[in-house]
This record gives sequence, C-alpha cells and structure tokens, in this order.
Amino acid sequence: VRANARFVRDVSVEHGGFGTFLAAWPATDLIGLIDLLAKRGARLGGATGQYFLRFIGKDCFILNPDVVACLRDSGLDIAAAPTSKRDLRLVQRQFNDWAAETGLPYTHLSRICAMSVGENRTVTDDDA
Repeated sequence: VRANARFVRDVSVEHGGFGTFLAAWPATDLIGLIDLLAKRGARLGGATGQYFLRFIGKDCFILNPDVVACLRDSGLDIAAAPTSKRDLRLVQRQFNDWAAETGLPYTHLSRICAMSVGENRTVTDDDA
C-alpha cells in the first residue's frame, strides 16, 4: 500500500494529478500503461493492473481466459496466456482495430469478447 501511495503521489506531482495522467493516456496504448503500472507500482502487473484500471473507470480491456479465447478464435496468433511483448502488441492492435471499426469503447469490446465464448449460460423460460 505504501509503495503504491508513493507511486500515485509521484505520478501526481509529475503530471498534475493521477487522474489527469490516466485520462491523458491513450486507450490505443493500454499495454504501455499496464507495463508502467507493473514497473512503477507494487504488485500492479498483469491482471491486477488491468482490474485496477477497470475499477477506477479507465476504458480498458482485461485479458481474462474468455477474452483470450475470443481473441484466439478471431484468428489472433497468441499464447493461451499472452504475456510476451509480441502477444501484447497483437492484442492491443486487435482491440485498436475493433474500436476503430465499431466506435465502441475498449471496455465494451472486452466484455463483448468475454461473453462471446466460454461457459456462458442461456436464459430459459424457467429462469424468467
């Protein structure tokens, strides 16, 4: 907690506020922001950083297993657990393309992707 408080304070001083910094960071480079969180924050790498960004309202994707499966089903040649710079660049490029094509926010695209594959449940008349 202390290390992340220092991180937030330092970024705030450098950029005139942590929220200002996050708002200015382009969605087209979320992997860069996630990398910065991992390097400068404490335990903010990987999924933790992604969920942190989503929780505070940053428009972002989350690479949970269903999103990764969706990306792979769409033809993206990435690992089942994409962590390499190459895979993350491909993921970012795919989300950038989808955002440009649809006009939808990255958060929406990520959620649509997550709900398009995996263990999804269909509502039946009994559930209504």
